[in-house]
Formats: sequence, C-alpha cells, structure tokens
Amino acid sequence: MLRLWVILCTLVGTLLVAGALVLLAVPSTRTIPAEILFRQEEPIRGEDAIVLLMGDAVDRVPHAAALYKKGMGKKIVFVEPEMTKLMELGLRPMEGQMVYDYLTKNLKVPPDDIIFNKKTRVSSTQEEAQELYKIMDKQGFHRVILATSWYHSSRAMWVFGRVAKGRAEKLISVPTPIPAKWYRSEVDFLSVFNEYLKWVHNGLKYGVFN
Repeated sequence: MLRLWVILCTLVGTLLVAGALVLLAVPSTRTIPAEILFRQEEPIRGEDAIVLLMGDAVDRVPHAAALYKKGMGKKIVFVEPEMTKLMELGLRPMEGQMVYDYLTKNLKVPPDDIIFNKKTRVSSTQEEAQELYKIMDKQGFHRVILATSWYHSSRAMWVFGRVAKGRAEKLISVPTPIPAKWYRSEVDFLSVFNEYLKWVHNGLKYGVFN
C-alpha cells in the first residue's frame, strides 16, 4: 500500500511539473503555475499577531514589518530554524537572530512587539507550525496573519491547518505579492517548481488526506 502511495505521489508531482511547463509555453497562461500556489486573504487592522515564517528572509522580513507598521498585527512572532554547518562552525550567525536584529535595528520594530523563540531548531514548515502554535497558546492569540513568500502561501496554510487539528485560532494568509513576470527571474522560477516538489514530499511524508 505504501509503495502504491509513493508511486501515486510521484506520478502526481511529475504531472504537476509537466503541466506547469506546458502552461509556461503559452504567454496567456504563464501566470497560472504561480497563481495555483498563491493564497491571499484579507486581514483586518489590529490582528493579534503576524506570524513570520523563516526561509526567504529577504522578502518575508520587510513584508512582515510593513504589515506591522500598517497596524495589521500587534506583534511579530517567529522561531529559530535549524543550524547549518556554517552556523555550527561559528562562521555565520543564526538566521532567527539575524532576523531579530534586522527588524529591531534596521526596520525599527520595537523589541517589545517581537516574540522570538531562539531556543527552537525547526527544520520544516511542519515543525515551525508546531512551535508557533505553542506561542499562540501561551499568548492567547486568536487571530493571526501568516506572513510568508507568495509561492509558499498555500502549502503553509495547509500545513498549519493540518497541525491545528480543529483548533480555534483563525489564520489569515497575507503573503508577499506575486511578481508580474515571475518566470523571468531564475530565483522565482526555481522557487515555484521547488514548491511543487515540496507538495509531493509533504504528501509522501504526512499524507495529503491525513
């Protein structure tokens, strides 16, 4: 049964990537592969918090800070990702700590409005969601904005919903905007197709219908 599931997920992933490549061949449909991954919702001002997901910090951190400065969320919340080899050797600072320093020193977000758990070492969106829900519970948050990259937004909401398992918290997806011609950027192009592969991996590891 497991072997059948692996074959099925691999087949679906291959078809998704192949379908996306076909759509890219036609100018009028080139935005569709990105739009499938994009999930945008409308927040209201004064949500309990903005949950900042680690990963593409160049886009996500300024985006979260901008939402905070617009009054969309009262706090910015994030956790520390796993250590890389360079971090273990002391050749590179921890990512979460760099984000904290950038938020407070460069983007002028008050430290009192940042909740950062520097003790975690999360290695996936699944682990990140588990740790962030612990913070939401402790702080009594009920409505939070999920701030991530546009290509990551639909999977992030799926993962958080899976981890939530009927919890009362309301998540509002407010990702970074889709670039108009994302397919012309090598980084964005690879991010889209990498995201489709991650959907397949999540299906294999966690089960899409679990």
